[in-house]
Amino acid sequence: MAPTSSVSRNPDRTRRRLLQAAIKLFAKQGFHAVSVDEIVDLAKVNKRMVYHYFGSKDALFEAALVEVYGRIESIEFHAVELGRSPTEKLARLLESYFTFLDDEPEFTRLLQWENLEKGRHLTKENHLLTKNPFFERFQAIVQEGIAAGEFRADLNVAHLLIHFIGLCFIYHSNRFSLSQSLNLDLGNGEVKQQGLRHVLALVFAGIAKR
Repeated sequence: MAPTSSVSRNPDRTRRRLLQAAIKLFAKQGFHAVSVDEIVDLAKVNKRMVYHYFGSKDALFEAALVEVYGRIESIEFHAVELGRSPTEKLARLLESYFTFLDDEPEFTRLLQWENLEKGRHLTKENHLLTKNPFFERFQAIVQEGIAAGEFRADLNVAHLLIHFIGLCFIYHSNRFSLSQSLNLDLGNGEVKQQGLRHVLALVFAGIAKR
């Protein structure tokens, strides 16, 4: 399909259309089930634009991962600045994860597909995804909390961040299986609010200085 004149004259828009179409299809079907033809058909651009802007289908999938990962990183930094104390900052972070995962289901699905691929597109050589920038901020908040007497001094900060993400992620990644097995609708807003309150209680009871 030939691109429209407005698309062909706007390279940023063309690239964005391709990326959004790829995210939508890859999140729904995974890398192997999606063809380049399907992506360009949804984006309504010429097929050669995929290779012009991204080089390959693999590179387009990598760009999709970077895009959705950038979305969560932006809300992480914003969330921690909403709190005054270290405890408030980390509470806002947990709340932001729940909200983000509700608003951005494509993030959950793309990360699940990539983990099924054993992180094939996320090699150490290309450094596509890294938690280093936010991890440094998270570590600083934890250290601030330890110094203020709010948190225990023996916390493993890397594992703590894993638990922060995991406790929120599970409500979305395993929503349907858990809803069936527990007879609990994890898609219900009140149920998720109960889950968030429980996560907050568990986390801060666990990390608080005794």
